Amino acid sequence: MRGARAAARPRSSSIRSALLVGALALLALGSPARAGAATRPKVCLVLSGGGARGIPHIGVLKVLEDLRVPVDCIVGTSAGAIIGGAYAAGASPAEIERMIGAADWDHLLSDLPARINRSVYAKDVERSRIGGAEAGIRGSALALPRGVVIGQHLQFFLQSLVAPATSGPFDRLPIPYRALATDFESGRLVVLDHGDLAAAIRASMSVPGAFAPVEIDGAMLVDGGLVRNLGIDVARELGAEIVIAVNVGSPLLRRSELGSLLGAAEQTLNILTEQNVDVSLAGLGPDDVLISPELGALSSSDFAHGADYIPAGELAARRAARALAPLSVSPEDYEAWRHEQRRARVPPHYDRVVVDTSSLARVPPESVRRLLGGAPDPKNPDAAIATLLGTDDFEFIQGDVHPGADGTTLVLRPVEKPWGPDYLRAGAVLTANFEGSSAFTLYVDQRNTLLTDGGLEWRNRLSIGQIDSITSEMRLPFDAARRVFLAPRLLASDELMDLYVGAEPLESYRRRSLRLGADLGMRFGNLGEISAGFEGGGTGVARTVGPRLVPDTHGRVGDLHLRYVFDGLDNLDFPRRGFLLSGEAELARHILGGASDYDRITLDAQQAFGTDLSSFLLAARYQTALGTDLPFYEQFTAGGFQDLSGLRPDQILSNRIAFLRLVYRRRIASFSALLPAVYAGVSVEGAGIGPQAGGVRSAQTRAGSVFLSGDSALGPLYLGFGLANGGFASLYFLIGRP
Repeated sequence: MRGARAAARPRSSSIRSALLVGALALLALGSPARAGAATRPKVCLVLSGGGARGIPHIGVLKVLEDLRVPVDCIVGTSAGAIIGGAYAAGASPAEIERMIGAADWDHLLSDLPARINRSVYAKDVERSRIGGAEAGIRGSALALPRGVVIGQHLQFFLQSLVAPATSGPFDRLPIPYRALATDFESGRLVVLDHGDLAAAIRASMSVPGAFAPVEIDGAMLVDGGLVRNLGIDVARELGAEIVIAVNVGSPLLRRSELGSLLGAAEQTLNILTEQNVDVSLAGLGPDDVLISPELGALSSSDFAHGADYIPAGELAARRAARALAPLSVSPEDYEAWRHEQRRARVPPHYDRVVVDTSSLARVPPESVRRLLGGAPDPKNPDAAIATLLGTDDFEFIQGDVHPGADGTTLVLRPVEKPWGPDYLRAGAVLTANFEGSSAFTLYVDQRNTLLTDGGLEWRNRLSIGQIDSITSEMRLPFDAARRVFLAPRLLASDELMDLYVGAEPLESYRRRSLRLGADLGMRFGNLGEISAGFEGGGTGVARTVGPRLVPDTHGRVGDLHLRYVFDGLDNLDFPRRGFLLSGEAELARHILGGASDYDRITLDAQQAFGTDLSSFLLAARYQTALGTDLPFYEQFTAGGFQDLSGLRPDQILSNRIAFLRLVYRRRIASFSALLPAVYAGVSVEGAGIGPQAGGVRSAQTRAGSVFLSGDSALGPLYLGFGLANGGFASLYFLIGRP
C-alpha cells in the first residue's frame, strides 16, 4: 500500500502540471493583451507642471500612440495633471487637443459670469467708472480674495474634459492615475488617488495667489509644483519599472522681466519648481526615458498660444523614439490596450440639479429658493449658476456630480465670499487733451450687505477730483428674492465746470447740490430696474476763475422723477453684441418745494453688433426740457471724446440735444495679460443742438474721431484725435472710461 501511494503521488503531480501548462497556454491564446502585459515592464508616464507650457504634453501622447507604447499608470502635476487626467479618464490625444484648442481661456480664467448675467448693481458700478478687484472690509483692515481666479468656469471645463469619469478611486480609471498637490498649511506633498477627479486636477494646478486653494478632505491644497513638479518617486511607489518623464520646464525670467510684482512672484515659483525638479531627475535610471520639449519663450500664463506648441512636444518625443522602441508592443496588443483605455466621449448629463444651502452662514436659504423659483433645469444648470452669482453674495458655485442607480445628480453648493459681507471697490479716470486741459477723478464704492435677514444693504459712493460727490443709500427689499425695494438716499456733489462761448472757456465755476430723496423700485432679473421717487434739497453755483459772468446762485429743488436702465451689453467698453437702454424723467415744481418749474427728459439707447475681431456700436441720445427754461447749471451738456469729438468736455450747454454716434472698432494686437487687446477705431458723430448761452442759435454739429484703445489691467485706455465742424480739433488721452 505504501509503495502504491508513493508511486501515485508523482503521477498526480504530473497531471496537475500538465493541466496548469495547458490552462496558461489557453489563457495566452485567448488574451493577447494580457500576455503582452505579462512580458513587458510596467510603464508609468510622469507629466510635469508648467502652466501653458504643459499643453505640449498632448504632442508627447500622440507620439506614444504612434509608437504603440502602452502606459500602465500616470502621475501629473498642475498642467500635467490636466492632460494626464484626461488621458487616464479615457480621452484620446486628438480629443484633448480639440478641447484645449477650442477653450476660451479668457473666459475660463475669469470667475465673472457673462456680463448680461451679472447683477444690476455690478453693472451700475461699472458704468460709474469703478473697476478693479473687489476687496472686503474687516474693521480697519482689507480682506482680499483667495486668488485672482477662484475657478468658477474652470471647474466645469475640467469636468467636461474628464467626462464621463466623475469620482471614486483613481485606480479604477482606464489608466491608474495620481494628481500631485501641496498642503498649503504644512508644505507637504499630497498624492491624490481618489475623490472628484476634476477637483483633484483643479487642486494640483492652484498656483498660490493666482488660483484660490482647493479644500479636499479637510486640507487646503495648492499647486503640486511647489514640492514635486515631476513625480518620479510617486511613479515608483505605483510599481513603475520604466518611467517616461516629460519635463516642460519652468525657465527663469531675465532681469528685464523682474520689474513687476507679477514677475517677482513668477520667478519665485520658477526657482522653487526647478529646484525640486533637479532632485526628481536624479531618480531616473538607465532604462527610463526623459523627454524635454523645446518651448522657447512660451510663458506659463500664455494659455491662448499653448496649443501652438503641441508640435514641439511631438518633435521632442520623436527624438526619443530609439529609447522608446523597447517599450513598443505589437499592433494587436496595442489595439487591445487602447480598447481598454478609451471611453466614449459624452457631454456631462444630469438627471436632476439640487441646490445645497446647508453651509450658508449669512445668506438666508429662503432667499436662494425664492430667487431660483423652483428646481433648476437639469438641461441648463448654467442658468441657475448665473442667477446665484448674480446676487454678488457668493465666491463661486461648487458643482459636485453624484452618479447613482436612479440617475446622475448635480449638487450645486453656493460658497459665500470669505472676504464679505462688506465690500470696497475703487476706480479712476484721467483725461487730457494735450492743450493744457486735464482732469482726474477717483471713484470709491463701499457696500454693506445682508445687514438684516431681509437683505438690507447700505451703499456709499464717493468721488474726489474734478467731481467731488458722495451718495449714501439704504436699500430695503420687500421680498425674499430682493426684487422690490425702497431706497432712501442722500446726495451731495461739488463739480468743477467751465462756461464756454464758442470755443473759449470764459469762466470756471463750481456746481453744488445737496439732496435727500427716496425711490420705490423693481428689479427685472439681472437685466435692469425701474424706480420712481422724490428728491428735495438745495442747489447752486459759485464762480472760481474768470470774469463775474456766473452769479453766485442758491436755490431750492423739489422734483418727482422716474429712472430706468436695462443693460444687456456683453462688454461696456468694447461691446460686440447687446443693448443698453436708460432714461430719466425729472419734473421740478414749486409745489414740491422747488424754486422753479422745469422738466428734464433724457432717453439713451445703444446697440452693438459684430465679432471679437471687429464690431460696431450705434448710440443715440435725446434730451429735452419740453419747452421749459432750465437754469443754466441744469442744462444738458455735450462735448468731448466721442461725444462730439473735437470739442472741449461739456463745451455745449442747451435745453435740447439730439445726438447720434456710430463707432467701428477692429482688434489689431494682443500683447500680454496686462494689455490683452488693442483696437483701432473710428467714430462718426452728429447732433442737433437747441439755442445756447450768448445768443447762439440752434445748430447742427458734425464730428468724428480716429483712435487707438486698449483693454488693459488699469481699465480702458484711449488715444484719439477728434474733429468737429467749425474748425474744432482735439487730441485726447484717457485712462478709464470716457
